[in-house]
Amino acid sequence: MSRTAANDNSPLYLSEATISQRVLGAKSKVQWAAIAAVWEREGLPRIDPITGYRYWPAVRAFLDRRHGLHQSTLPTSADGVENWS
Repeated sequence: MSRTAANDNSPLYLSEATISQRVLGAKSKVQWAAIAAVWEREGLPRIDPITGYRYWPAVRAFLDRRHGLHQSTLPTSADGVENWS
């Protein structure tokens, strides 16, 4: 389950400045622009042409996957009976 509630009223689309602050902290927006250009080749969601912002949940999911926090595949069968003794 997500850390934030589905109805927390946080905006879903965030500006580059806001994402830069969330991802890098005190780093400058210029650094975020360079990093984002590289990460976009790895799958970072691009800026939405209608809103002019990035969809934050997708950015967060990209970063979580990039750092191994999401299992990308599920096992196809059980790995065996549990032995608790």
